Amino acid sequence: MKPHLPARRPSPGHQAAPSLASRRRPRRHVGRAVEVLEDRRLLSTFTVTNRHNSGDGSLRWAIVSSNSSPGADTIRFGVSGTIRVGGPSLPAITGAVTIDGSSAPTFAGAPVVTVDFGGTRGLRFASGSDGSTLTGLSLVRAGNAGVTLDASRVTVQGNMIGIRPNGQVAGNRGDGVRINASSHGDLVGQADPVAGISYYSADSVPTYPVSGWQGIRAGSLPGQYLMTGTSGSNGLLYVGPISGVGGTSYAVNVPWGTSSSLYGPNLLSDGSLQLVGTYRAGSDVVNGFLFQGTTSELSQSANYTTIDYPGAQYTYVHSTMGGLAVGNADGPEGDAPLGTGHAFVYDIATAAITDIVYPGSTTTTAYGIWSNGQSKFTIVGGFSAPGETPDGLSHAFMVDYDASTGAYSHWTPFDYPNGVVGKDYVTHFQGISGEEKGVYTLAADSAQRGTADPAQGSWVSVRRNTDGSFGSGVWVDLNAPGVDPSKSITSVDSVAGNAVVGFVAAASGAASYQAEVHTGFRLSNVISGNGGNGVGIYGGSDNVVAMNFIGTDASGTVRRGNAKNGILITAGASGNRIGGEATGGNDPTGGVFVRPPMGNLISGNGGNGVLITGGATRNQLSGNFVGTSASGNWALGNRLDGVAIDGASGNSLLGCTFQQDPFVFYNVISGNGGNGLRITNSNDTTVQANFLGVGANNATVVANGGDGLLVSGTSANTQVGGVIPLGNVISGNNRNGIEVKDRASGLVSFNTFAGLFAFSTAAPNRKDGILITSTGGNNLIRTCIVSGNLGNGIEIGGHATGVQVTETAVGTNTAINTALPNGGDGILITGSAHGNAIGGFQPSIEPQVTVSANRRYGIEVAGRARDNRIVHAKIGTSALGTDPLGNGLGGIYLSAGTSSTQVGGASIPLQNLVRYNLGNGLTMKSTRAARVVGNTIDRNRAVGLRATGNCAGSTVASNTIVANEGGDVDLSGSRGIDYSS
Repeated sequence: MKPHLPARRPSPGHQAAPSLASRRRPRRHVGRAVEVLEDRRLLSTFTVTNRHNSGDGSLRWAIVSSNSSPGADTIRFGVSGTIRVGGPSLPAITGAVTIDGSSAPTFAGAPVVTVDFGGTRGLRFASGSDGSTLTGLSLVRAGNAGVTLDASRVTVQGNMIGIRPNGQVAGNRGDGVRINASSHGDLVGQADPVAGISYYSADSVPTYPVSGWQGIRAGSLPGQYLMTGTSGSNGLLYVGPISGVGGTSYAVNVPWGTSSSLYGPNLLSDGSLQLVGTYRAGSDVVNGFLFQGTTSELSQSANYTTIDYPGAQYTYVHSTMGGLAVGNADGPEGDAPLGTGHAFVYDIATAAITDIVYPGSTTTTAYGIWSNGQSKFTIVGGFSAPGETPDGLSHAFMVDYDASTGAYSHWTPFDYPNGVVGKDYVTHFQGISGEEKGVYTLAADSAQRGTADPAQGSWVSVRRNTDGSFGSGVWVDLNAPGVDPSKSITSVDSVAGNAVVGFVAAASGAASYQAEVHTGFRLSNVISGNGGNGVGIYGGSDNVVAMNFIGTDASGTVRRGNAKNGILITAGASGNRIGGEATGGNDPTGGVFVRPPMGNLISGNGGNGVLITGGATRNQLSGNFVGTSASGNWALGNRLDGVAIDGASGNSLLGCTFQQDPFVFYNVISGNGGNGLRITNSNDTTVQANFLGVGANNATVVANGGDGLLVSGTSANTQVGGVIPLGNVISGNNRNGIEVKDRASGLVSFNTFAGLFAFSTAAPNRKDGILITSTGGNNLIRTCIVSGNLGNGIEIGGHATGVQVTETAVGTNTAINTALPNGGDGILITGSAHGNAIGGFQPSIEPQVTVSANRRYGIEVAGRARDNRIVHAKIGTSALGTDPLGNGLGGIYLSAGTSSTQVGGASIPLQNLVRYNLGNGLTMKSTRAARVVGNTIDRNRAVGLRATGNCAGSTVASNTIVANEGGDVDLSGSRGIDYSS
């Protein structure tokens, strides 16, 4: 953007915009009478001018000076090179300070100043240093942790901790970063995924000069946008690239108006447009309008409709989508020219207008609407509550609206989070976009109440929670280049995905702009080579560790491990987030592979990648690569498990939310020496939408040395997956995909890909897809695809009890119509397993258990297994029972030593179809008290039912056994069976 900013022209016929804090009449642009977003106390700067251990100009002197100076200070560096600390240790930091290594000469993105502690204590942010920042340094050879945080809200960013700028390991003896129990709200890494912002001047827009932008939506082609606003007294529509170069501009004027202003564009599926805005017709009345048609019809009166709120003097229509429009209306009220203001929804088909009222508010505005499909919408704007700003707005909001019922839900207020702590901010949402499933981007303006200094525009990303409510959002402030943000305004007026429009006001004038927000991974800290953990959180809460390399070099391709764990979370630490939920456009099942930008690379460490223990709870991992290289597609490994959760309940590994596509911010936990994920003596763990044992590209095996997932001890209520899109890929591991043992109970494996890539080809676990030996009971496998494994698909062994397998395909592809065999049995029940069930009736997209195309038997019951049942299954066929996918040795095998196995049942839903198998349909060998009832056994390669040996107490009745190639029933070598057809 050009530094020179021409004067901004107001919208035609509109009064100058009022201040946001006192705004009553709904205007497109907020006033800019708000305070700069920083404390007004005089700040001190201390510059390190030499590399000495002490004395004037030394780092020690700068810390002592900052500690004795009131307020927040800055320590800058006028030198580069190595500062060697020779006893005593540097003093603890006791006041708020920014230690800025990026200020050093020759700094170009990586540290050029090294602090070599020489065995003395590392940097410590002590009580009183809340809100400090440490950036751009290499910190090595401390006798304890490189950085210790006792204070809160400390940012540690862009450092190399335990490693020199040249990549040489010079580890600190303790942890790289240690966060103690008194510390909370810290950031180790980056806070948001914004890699950069490109600004464009509206001067590039052809034909009509831009007085002000007020709306933007995606166009019909990638990289094309519809942008709307004003040009003098005309409404303005621009169609083209965000840069403004090479597009086409159109004047948009209501034919019977004297001036028009265009706010919201919308592109319909047939290529025509809907445009909303305001016009005047010579009187002191502002009317809303709707245009529907093509650009060739912009001059046609028949394509315009006036929208007037009943009894209002001013009607503003701001946004339209999905057959609805939203806006605001005002005045008069009583003897006053303006009233409390009304937000409304306008139904384009019926012309009906209904109010939008934030519950309990005195004033509500509506500036943006987004269609979620099927009559569901999300609306944004602002409101004030009683007792707040008596003459204006206070908070932004989001709400869901169901046009079919008129019901509102998920009312959620928002306030600007990036201002000075303890200050009160007015916040308003100007627009909404939802181009990424489950994620909304918003245009926001904020201002500090009761002052007369600049406002702040922000691009906001809000993700839906699994329950459908709205998350807290990530706020990214926009400040145009060439202007001083403390004395100017960069307003954000509308948004389309990562594109925004707005205006800049500075002392030199005002101008409109367009911008693109670029997201992606930005490496922050490299925390490697330390004698303890990379990062240790000892009771601290609500901290974020994001966008770091922990245990590797700066390229993410060479091991530089910390001696213990990459990250340790212990001592009751709670609410910490490792990584983040930004997607960067990642969509692995859609063939788009982008590293989730807020995740960490945690590889090469001597212990676990991440260890959560000591009662730590409510901690979340998202977007991390654990055990792989930076690409996520080959192994660097951690020596033990990728992630271990031991004695810590209520933690989660999340790779998407219910509203999103699968795996968009997955954890890739692969290439580790032990298990991918181990859960021991820990309850209520959630594991959703992750890769364990395969690469980030969904095409490369990156095996963990043990199981993909091991659940052990007394762990209870482990939720592995969920409804689509929450399932996991647990494939390619050197042992089993999932193993559940000891007394673990309440595990649910739901929509797991075990032995194959997601919706793709085989990625074999070298043993079983799923192995359960636990005696804890109540373990459930539902709606999974368990195929391609070298061992059995599912094995239920040991003394396992209370296991149920429902609506799961074993041995086929995800469409359940093509073979993807397991090397052993499809399902093996063995040992002394008892009281388990194959088959059930859970809601599912899979119609039943389908066990087909496996190398051995479809289902084998062996050992001393007893009291198990097989119902509601198709064995040897496709999901519909029509295509031959026979199991290699036969359909069902009940072996000697087993007893009381139920196959089928008298009621139709319990009955099995055993068809097309390459051996017998059902083999009974010296099994006792079996009950085979109501099944269809046909078209198998050998005998339909063959029994041998002593099968005392067994019943075979009411089955349909026909058309088998080797004969239908052969009981000649058996005894003890009560048989009837």
